[in-house]
Amino acid sequence: MMKKELRVLLILMVVTLIFVTCSTDFELNVPEETTIVYGIIDQAADTQWIKVNKSFLGDGNNYDYAAINDCTEYNNISVTVEENNSGMTWLLNEKYVPVDNNSGIYYTDSQKVYYFIPDSLDKTSTYTVKVQFDDNRPVVESTTSLIGTFDFATLFKYQLISGVEFENGTGLSNSNYVDNFKIEWSLGKDAKRYDLNLRFHYVEHYTSGGSADKYIDWYQGSQEASSASGIGQLDRVVNGELFYEYLGNLDQLKDVSNVEKRVAGNIEFMLIASHEELSTFIEINEPVSGIVTERPTYTNITNGIGIFSASARVILERPSSLHPFIKFKKNSVQELALGQYTNGLLFCSDSAAYSAESFYCP
Repeated sequence: MMKKELRVLLILMVVTLIFVTCSTDFELNVPEETTIVYGIIDQAADTQWIKVNKSFLGDGNNYDYAAINDCTEYNNISVTVEENNSGMTWLLNEKYVPVDNNSGIYYTDSQKVYYFIPDSLDKTSTYTVKVQFDDNRPVVESTTSLIGTFDFATLFKYQLISGVEFENGTGLSNSNYVDNFKIEWSLGKDAKRYDLNLRFHYVEHYTSGGSADKYIDWYQGSQEASSASGIGQLDRVVNGELFYEYLGNLDQLKDVSNVEKRVAGNIEFMLIASHEELSTFIEINEPVSGIVTERPTYTNITNGIGIFSASARVILERPSSLHPFIKFKKNSVQELALGQYTNGLLFCSDSAAYSAESFYCP
């Protein structure tokens, strides 16, 4: 649970930084206090998190204000989320979550977040967050729909039954990399942006004894659907050589000082879909290149600023419940162990099917 909380908090802090500059000598010319809301309903998570802050005002160095909880946090609010189809309403609990001391100029001991734990989420319903105060100021609120069902394409899953093929030659001397490994998926209603990640698992064994389960994420970037209708498919073509080259450049793999072997494991395909409004918010707040530095402000919060939206994810570990975890085909494992980019990284396979091969390691 704590790892999830820290991951969520890091996301929340990044978005908070969008709204308040990090310069230590600026002056905030805001006529009145502004409520900042950031909440993403994660359809794959048990616990849902909302962050509510206020813009801080005062004379003097704003670096000092940013480091004080009372300057940016409310003590007089109630935060609720309502499932509009059923009328179910959750009164959110508050929690202080520890923050890494290197996470920025904001108070570094902890941050307040609000959360609720629904039994389930209804994809056909909209959800409304409300921030209410103990005085007469207007309610801060926003409504979002959820993302419809999406998944990796059936044909793509079928192709994975025999394994992933990034190299189909004979390894070290005659590498023949696959440059057209196509990953396809269907679209979810109300989703616009899709982020694809490949996660490669392995077990690291140490010369001093013991072992550790590890993984490497190979992020494939994001793609946008032409609309949020949920109709159609998207695909991403992966170049196998780039995978081996990527591994060969990772510092965490280059250090083999206490490594006996690294046993190759399974591959996961991870797809995250972002709601159309969240996609717009991300796009507008991406780093600006060129001489134009101003950007439009995007918010879907009434009587405040920020974003309330949804995301969903699909993780493909095996082609179906009847099949084993997805792994590399023989030539791809051989390339991992002996190939030009990764031959010094001590990868091998413990699969009995490769017992006669030089890269076998029982």
